[in-house]
Amino acid sequence: MSMVKLLEEGNFFEIQKRSGRSKTLEKDSTPFCGLLRPHYNPKMLLLLSSPLESRSDVFEFRSEDILYAEELSSLTKPNGVTVEQVRLWVRNGSPAMRMEPLRVGSAE
Repeated sequence: MSMVKLLEEGNFFEIQKRSGRSKTLEKDSTPFCGLLRPHYNPKMLLLLSSPLESRSDVFEFRSEDILYAEELSSLTKPNGVTVEQVRLWVRNGSPAMRMEPLRVGSAE
């Protein structure tokens, strides 16, 4: 499966909702918005930051570092595909990875 296909199509994750935001959420964590994508490791997740753009960052987080998740408004691609967005509140100080998709040999 190509990287482009992995980032453009696939199954969505369902978010398990918690009872509510903690009062210290904004102090203890940093928000990241985008589209959740599957990861080969079930204890990790990928978040595509700008799902409608071809050059978008992909963030990798440990599931245990997600303190809170919120559903955001959906986006619709020109071809009619709906993209469900989320806001993840990630624990400050936790390890994460930022990746950028690229096409090998392209001028950009």
